[in-house]
Parts: sequence; C-alpha cells; structure tokens
Amino acid sequence: MKKKVIEPAISSDLLEQDFVSLMDEEDPIIENALIKDCTITIDSIKNIEFKNVIFENVIFDYFSVPNAYFRDVKFDHCQCINAEIHESGLKRVEFLQCRMNGASFGDSFLEDVQFKSCMMDLANFAYSKHKNVVFNASQLKESDFYENTFQHIYFEQCELSGIRFLNTSLKGIDLRTSTFDGIAVDTENIKGVIVTNEQALGFLQLLGLVIKD
Repeated sequence: MKKKVIEPAISSDLLEQDFVSLMDEEDPIIENALIKDCTITIDSIKNIEFKNVIFENVIFDYFSVPNAYFRDVKFDHCQCINAEIHESGLKRVEFLQCRMNGASFGDSFLEDVQFKSCMMDLANFAYSKHKNVVFNASQLKESDFYENTFQHIYFEQCELSGIRFLNTSLKGIDLRTSTFDGIAVDTENIKGVIVTNEQALGFLQLLGLVIKD
C-alpha cells in the first residue's frame, strides 16, 4: 500500500516579499514569504533555512546552498538548473513543473518530498536518503541515485532512460508505470523490484541472459 506523502504545511495568507530584502547572510533564514516573478542568485550560502515559503515563477540563475534546510516549501514553475543542494535536509517540500536539469541533492535527506511534472535530466542524488518521496510525471534521464537508501519512494509515470541505481537496493520499488530504455543497477540489487513483463526482459539482459523465441 502506498504511504501518503505529507503536503507542505504552508500558510494561505503569505505576503509577497522581495528576496533581496529578506536575505541576511549573517542570519540566513527565509520564512513566511511568497516570492514570485523574479530572478534570484544564491551563491554558496551555507546553513540557509527556508520555512513556510512559496517560490512562484522564480528563475534561480545560481543556486548553491550547502547544508541547507527546507521545511514546508513549494517551488511552483521555477527554474533551478544545476542547483547545488548538498548535504541538506528537505521536509514537506514540493517541486511543481520546475526545470531542474543537472540539479544535485548529494548526501541529503528528503522526507515527504514531491517532484511533480519536473524536468530533471542528469539530476544527482548520490549518497542521499529518501523517506516518503514521490517523482510523478517527471523526466529523470541519466539521473544518478548512487548508494541511496529508499523508504517509501515512488516513480509514477516517469521517464527513466539511462538512470543509475548503483549500490542501491530496488526492493519493493514499483517501476511499472514508468518508461526507460537502458538502466544501470547492480544485479544483486534487482531483487524485489516490481516491473511489467516487458520491462523484466531488460532486467534479464542485465543478468547476462540471451533471450530467444
């Protein structure tokens, strides 16, 4: 049974605010704000926190936030190409129709996080942990999930061609509604993955079997 992913608990009466006026590098906490229709640069600001925030139609021309913390945050129609969100924590966060090609969430912890209709080719989640995470109708071509830990993760109607799950167990992961042409996974970590009959043929080839009618 699919575990329900908790939605961001965001106030309905957020006031639109200017990001630059909110940003204080001495005490980098952004909270209780609607930030929309702008271009933002965040250049290697460590330990920044985002709480009860909506980013709407925002272009991040540079987005580097090592050791960041996100709680109850929504990114709606944003551009976060090559974002660097390393060693960070994300709790109750939603990305909706965002362009996130090349984004990196390396060595991060994601809990109750949703990626909906996002472009995420070449995204990097190496060494990350996922708890109650959904990728829905998103494109993840050649993305990297090296040495990940999954607890209730869902790939729903996603494009996964060239995705890499090396050193990552796929036990209990359901890929039936997603499509992929080529996938990298260690043979010992295939056990328990849920696939269609057609998808299973591709996994059998990973085991070195030659399939003939």
